Amino acid sequence: MNPATLATVNALVEIGLFAFKSIRAVQNGDKTPEEIRAEWPVVSAKLDDAWAAWDAAGDKTGEQK
Repeated sequence: MNPATLATVNALVEIGLFAFKSIRAVQNGDKTPEEIRAEWPVVSAKLDDAWAAWDAAGDKTGEQK
């Protein structure tokens, strides 16, 4: 598996875990929806990094976007 694919899969897994943990935290009253929203930019940045790695891998192999 190339690094770009691995980075994308990892980012998607982290987003899924974030979603499940967030739902549980709100249901249990541990966090408010506002607190969850404040945490989202950190998780979102990981997906942006994964897309950048994906794009860079395509550039290196000469693939068209």
